[in-house]
Amino acid sequence: MTVLLAAEAVEKRYRGPGAFGGGPARTVLRGVSLSVREGESVALLGASGSGKSTLARLMLGLDRPDGGTVRCLGRPLDGLDAAGRRTFRRTVQAVFQDPLGAVNPRHPVGRIIAEPLRHLTGLDRQGREARVAELLRLVGLEPEDAGRLPGGLSGGQVQRVCIARALAPQPRLILLDEAVSNLDLVLQIQILDLLAGLRERLGTAFLFITHDVRLVRRFCGRVAVLHEGELVEDRPAGPTLAFDHPAARALLEAVLPAAPSAARPSR
Repeated sequence: MTVLLAAEAVEKRYRGPGAFGGGPARTVLRGVSLSVREGESVALLGASGSGKSTLARLMLGLDRPDGGTVRCLGRPLDGLDAAGRRTFRRTVQAVFQDPLGAVNPRHPVGRIIAEPLRHLTGLDRQGREARVAELLRLVGLEPEDAGRLPGGLSGGQVQRVCIARALAPQPRLILLDEAVSNLDLVLQIQILDLLAGLRERLGTAFLFITHDVRLVRRFCGRVAVLHEGELVEDRPAGPTLAFDHPAARALLEAVLPAAPSAARPSR
């Protein structure tokens, strides 16, 4: 399978505290390598502060690594010309944690979803409107919702709008950075089932960044674990998921049971 996006031994450091950053640099990522192939659903799992979002920024080209390389379809992001960056943006899209913070509250839903269509496709106005209606249906909303403002929708509905926007230019990979963590468990499952259905229908690959093992088991075929800036596990995911590294095992042990045990001793 084609490798769509790959981080190769990436390093990231941030300047130390102080007005001029004169303190010692803080290393956030150390030699991390991670790839996503065509049609895969890969989880990047880790506790808060492990470096997940920093790696996401590097893989989206929003920040540059201090060492190593990020490649899209084999081409280093640092060396892309204008045409290459356009191809990259059509190939890789993202959905972030805060749906309301990711949209312009003054713009109607239709304009929000059409934004990448204006910049990344050659569709005319009529074609964009037809594509927006198609995308709204695809994510479980109605074409009439195109005229609504984000403030009139629920959080789960706005996240569906963000997913529709990410799907608009027909990307081959969508990066989900804690994209369901602000939703309740029922909505999380609904969104992930929606995305799983889209993966089957469209062949879209996903890089799912999360701290929640339960969601990894449900949605992903492979899981990589990041701990203190280092990749400590990379293995198939599934209902019987098990890890070797102590930090990864701790994430498994932190998952609460679905219901209290009936055998709990009385007090």
